[in-house]
Amino acid sequence: MELDFEKSLTYISKDPGWVNKLLAGAGIVLASFAIFIIPLFAYIFTESAAAGFGSFVLCFIFSILLILMLAGYFVQTGNRRINYSNTFLPDWNEFGRMMKTGLKYFVGLFIYTLPIMLLSFVFGICLVCTVGHHNAFHPAAFILLTLLGAFNLLMYILTIVFCPLMMANFFKDLKILSFVNFKNAFEMLKGNVGNYCILILLFLALSVMTQIVISILTITIAGIIFIPVLYFYTYLVAAELIAQFVLCAKEKTISSEAE
Repeated sequence: MELDFEKSLTYISKDPGWVNKLLAGAGIVLASFAIFIIPLFAYIFTESAAAGFGSFVLCFIFSILLILMLAGYFVQTGNRRINYSNTFLPDWNEFGRMMKTGLKYFVGLFIYTLPIMLLSFVFGICLVCTVGHHNAFHPAAFILLTLLGAFNLLMYILTIVFCPLMMANFFKDLKILSFVNFKNAFEMLKGNVGNYCILILLFLALSVMTQIVISILTITIAGIIFIPVLYFYTYLVAAELIAQFVLCAKEKTISSEAE
């Protein structure tokens, strides 16, 4: 089994209600950003900074809930495709479940990226202390700072490169710690490196194509309306690609065990 990009673009059409589900997701994407117009109007009409700030806080909280719901839908889509390959898209009526899954996704992602964030923080502190010191350009300090910066850059690249792999590991069982279960993740990668490289390239291509289309859509007001649809559709395509990668890994594992 190999990754099928064409299938990832068309699989949602097999769901009889795919149009409504797609539009609902696009509406949530739009609402998560457009909601911040409310504090502006609240400030303009009331001329009260307190009213503007209060409405901003409420809108910020509501926006986070919407983003959690979108993330949960993205993850649930991938999880269902992995465990029930011919299943339809999730329904939008399970709001609590979506938000819970989205929260688990972001917590797991935070734990996964925490080491590189701490390393970057340490590098930043060292850089500020070194530049502020009267011996800032001392050869030993310069070499140490350069090595630390190079190590920080290497770890950042590795974190980015293996992020889809850890996401795929999380998609399988929806357990937060799957984001840092490197043993299981690299077992999935074993014998499936080619597909993973293709997955990375497809993600890059998908991102570039999306940005190009968005740039074209922003030319007209009518085109802007379709941007949330495109964003949500891109999430669904990415979920299918991750699911395909996991299924490829499972198939290769079964084949090797049979041999």
